[in-house]
Amino acid sequence: MFTVIYDIDFTGFTWTYNASNNNVTFRGTLNGNGKKISNLTITNNSTSYLYNGIFPRGNGANVYDLTLENVNTITNLSGTSQRSGLLFGNVWGGTNNITNVKVIDSGSQGNSTNGVGGLVGNVQNSTTILNLNQIKTVNLKVFNDNSYVGGLVGRIATSGGRVNMTDIDFEGDVYSNITSTTGSSYAGGLIGFVRSGAFFSLERAVVEATFQNTLVTSSNYLGYTNRYLGGIIGYNAAVTANVTLNTVYFTGSLYTRIDARRNDVGTVTGQDTTQASLTNVYHAYVAYRSLGGGINYTATTQTGQMATLVSDTTPPSQAQYDTFYAWLVAGNPFWQQDGTGRPFLNI
Repeated sequence: MFTVIYDIDFTGFTWTYNASNNNVTFRGTLNGNGKKISNLTITNNSTSYLYNGIFPRGNGANVYDLTLENVNTITNLSGTSQRSGLLFGNVWGGTNNITNVKVIDSGSQGNSTNGVGGLVGNVQNSTTILNLNQIKTVNLKVFNDNSYVGGLVGRIATSGGRVNMTDIDFEGDVYSNITSTTGSSYAGGLIGFVRSGAFFSLERAVVEATFQNTLVTSSNYLGYTNRYLGGIIGYNAAVTANVTLNTVYFTGSLYTRIDARRNDVGTVTGQDTTQASLTNVYHAYVAYRSLGGGINYTATTQTGQMATLVSDTTPPSQAQYDTFYAWLVAGNPFWQQDGTGRPFLNI
């Protein structure tokens, strides 16, 4: 076990991947001890280094009680295969646990169809389990110069792989740089892709996501993601029994790059093979692109799975939030409410 004894400020430190650390696998436990890692940028200049994060790969790894503030991964965007996540580029075996982690003003950048996520890029192998419990993000920006991107996890790449999320408070931007009119972004507020035969569960979550690029400032990158944007899941290819959402609330923007793809979205999934199983799953005040390029807050003929509508053209009221909050706090006392009534995870 590794224990963080003090807050660590990496200001002035240069961390660039090289041949000795680009493929390291972490199999142990990192006890954050309530401390903070801040002002860290991890740079991958190579097109052959496939995994980017504090730990390139995880196998049976545990990370808990940690805050990341102004932590960023930067990837050589001329390549095509860099999975990226702030903690792990790839998890590929065993049971991996990320618990009680807060992320503030940070960014994960990659360029792989194998997945880019805020915390984990790719979940690989049929025996891999990834558990995320009590995760809070504030202004987390996730950028993939390709398809399959998620606010926390990019992709479950293998049948049998499992991702379980419990008590999630997400606020941030998720972006896929697919510019072809027919290209598919598969961008999800929490996870980009659930493969056929894979498993995903989500219990108690508030997700406030927008699907635009505010991380990579080059003029080469357009401001909005192309198509198949899901408030929770970009593309769900698994059967209904394998994908369950319980007590989930989505708000934000499903505003697409062009109006021709304005309906290729959903407040649960952007696209699916079969729909997920939903219990107490709601959305409110979601912005869509309208015909002609404007903003519309009323959904019309969306292709993806939709949650139950609470309110469309106005933000949720205190009373509307109160009911949902009661369910959250009954499961976890760390849920609280701010001045508008919006539930938040107090960790």
